[in-house]
Amino acid sequence: MKLLLAFTFLFTLPLTAQDTAFTPIALTKIENRHWLVNSEGKPFFAHGITHVNNKKAGLDFVQFSKACKELGFNAYGYGCPPELRDDMPYIESWNHLVPISTYRGKNGVKFVDIFDPKEQAKLEAGVKFSCTKSRNNPNCIGYTWTDLGAWPLENSSGTNWVEFLRNLPAEAPGQKAYQKFLSTWEDNEKGRDLALLRLIAREYFRVVGGANRKYAPDQLIFGDRFAFNTIVPEVLEEMLPYVDAIAIQPPFRGTYPKAQYEEIHTLTGKPILLCDFAVRFRDGDKDIRSWKPAANSVEAGKQYAEYIRAALDTDYIIGAFWCNPVDTPKGFGKPGVKQGFFGENMVKRPGLAEAVKEVNAYRDEVTPEG
Repeated sequence: MKLLLAFTFLFTLPLTAQDTAFTPIALTKIENRHWLVNSEGKPFFAHGITHVNNKKAGLDFVQFSKACKELGFNAYGYGCPPELRDDMPYIESWNHLVPISTYRGKNGVKFVDIFDPKEQAKLEAGVKFSCTKSRNNPNCIGYTWTDLGAWPLENSSGTNWVEFLRNLPAEAPGQKAYQKFLSTWEDNEKGRDLALLRLIAREYFRVVGGANRKYAPDQLIFGDRFAFNTIVPEVLEEMLPYVDAIAIQPPFRGTYPKAQYEEIHTLTGKPILLCDFAVRFRDGDKDIRSWKPAANSVEAGKQYAEYIRAALDTDYIIGAFWCNPVDTPKGFGKPGVKQGFFGENMVKRPGLAEAVKEVNAYRDEVTPEG
């Protein structure tokens, strides 16, 4: 009981409790492998669960923390609630400043005139607010930005940032930037749109990345969160000056996609964080919508452990986070269940829990002393 009361008291402390100077979480290289290194100078591979702040999950945070630590998890991903930010390392994030996530649907994606000083000021204010929440917390691993943005000229939203800019009124700053661009363009139409997309990305990352560096100058930045099908190399290249590592949200397609990760690492020269990932599985009559769900949680555990071991055996993947703590609705009006790592009332999934505990032990075994 005393331990529980002490733990509960810890969670009531305000985020501004860390008023003294500290060494922020950083990146280091040991024997040619990238590692995160905590404020005490100890290397670590971050492994945990995202979306813990999902109100629909209704979590008891004390219970959740205990359950995670029993399995060897050593971090929380993005979507970490204030109550757990003094408990283990976590990712600060935002996804609302530019609502262009492809899963928002065709009517939910909203581009902004990134060349408009008023829009730029709004973005900077939003970034500043997020940085203020975490820049004094030694547990903050770093910052991720917009989730699965509709960057490709052809994407599931049915539109793109180039079309948005092209259709702005004549007096809009973005339209003026577009006309200036056209006045100097001499190549073909397809190449023109890609070059304009690069120009848009350059301005977007200048505003967002510049603000993140300004308001959290000593912390890590991971930038926009990409899936394999939302990466545009020209866009990714424009982000590189502002980020320390690359945030990838990989879909699970049966095996570890070594070639795709190596391509991203070669293109960027930066380490990779798997910031939102899971292996879904059949679970009674639940509407689990996924690519070929595993037969059960035991099989899912085997596949997940193999994937994380493969990530640990690279020299550039620095962390991985399971998507969702417990079952919740999918959101954005979509049918189906967003499956969680734990079952109802934080029950451990058979096979999955054991596999994660074993792979976390392997993580500890291969992590250098520092």
